[in-house]
Amino acid sequence: MRLLRCSFIIVMALTLGACFSKKEKELSPVEEPQIQAVTAPKPAIPKKKEDAESKDKSLAVLTRYFAQADGIHREAWWVLTAEKNPAGKSPFGKVERALLSSENLKLTNKSLFRCDRYQVTRKVSGPSGFPQSAEIFEKCSEKLQGKKIAEFTATSLTDLSMSFFPENLEEILGLGPTVLNKRIDCTIKGSDNGVINSLQCKNWSQDHTKTQMIRLDVYDYEREGKNMIKLRGKVFENLSDKRKIEADVPMTGKITVTETELYGPQPTPTSIPTPVKNAKAGKKGAPDTPTVDPDITKGKASELKLNEEGWPVDANGNPILPSEEFLRQREQEEEELRLKAEQGGNPGVLSAPPGTDIQAPPIAPQGQPQLQQQSIDQQVQPTETEDQPAVEPVAPIPVSPNTPQEQGAPRGR
Repeated sequence: MRLLRCSFIIVMALTLGACFSKKEKELSPVEEPQIQAVTAPKPAIPKKKEDAESKDKSLAVLTRYFAQADGIHREAWWVLTAEKNPAGKSPFGKVERALLSSENLKLTNKSLFRCDRYQVTRKVSGPSGFPQSAEIFEKCSEKLQGKKIAEFTATSLTDLSMSFFPENLEEILGLGPTVLNKRIDCTIKGSDNGVINSLQCKNWSQDHTKTQMIRLDVYDYEREGKNMIKLRGKVFENLSDKRKIEADVPMTGKITVTETELYGPQPTPTSIPTPVKNAKAGKKGAPDTPTVDPDITKGKASELKLNEEGWPVDANGNPILPSEEFLRQREQEEEELRLKAEQGGNPGVLSAPPGTDIQAPPIAPQGQPQLQQQSIDQQVQPTETEDQPAVEPVAPIPVSPNTPQEQGAPRGR
């Protein structure tokens, strides 16, 4: 009996030990995942959510800056040109729409631009969203490469700088800035609440009409300054500067806009009479010295002045012109000089007083010599001296038309 009891107890002990060992093996794989789940780190998920919220918050502040800048520019352009553009119709407004589109937000007023599809590339360097930079492209077709319209860099929440590229903003700025293709640079200083305190731009160019373009060298906005908006620039017509424009928008008071012509009206060309040349050989002075009517210069010798061309001028610099009667006298004198010059070259021509017709000798037929004719005034008068009596003049001997004469022979004595 004792042996049976001992064997029974041993068998039961072995059976119970086998059961406990099986239970431990079955429970061990269930407990291991619980230990791993407790030891695995899980703080990464909340950090990712925090970074995303910081990025979205910084993007929202930048979008608000561009919306405010669009409103400031619309007011400045209205002061210059009396034209009020719709909201968003500016380079600032186009960048604002691009940032809203990058957040998958629905854009209003789809007809504002011909192309309203954008591609934004952002680079965020800090966990708070700053500093960050971005490039904005206008992408109207999937097949074509996007056109870069702007880029900006935000070093902090209150400091933002941006650049616009006019070559791809013809729809907003016009053709003139596109031809010049000079980059527009702007800076924004804001507050911690996301409100613009100052806005400054350089090389801002924008068409006013098809032929006029306004280019601003000074584009300043100060929210709390004496002049909220200060504009200084020029008005170009066909890419040539014509007027200077200045505009001031004070905190209180009247808005002043001043335009000044850069170049005065050009004087119309007037016909200057040609000076009469001095034809007398023995007269003093240069041959090209203009002849002045003595009646004009009489009693005015002390007031007489000559211009660069030698014309006499009055106290106002206007040329003094000779009278018509004096000009007629000068013409008669020149005609007499011309006749005397001709007579000096041909002794056979007789001089005659002015106004007397000179009759030329008759022309003989071809092949026959001309008959010599002398006037009564040219006949030799008898001369008489103390030692010699007067000699009667010899009458000219007529020459027969049928008798040939040698060339150069005398025709009579």
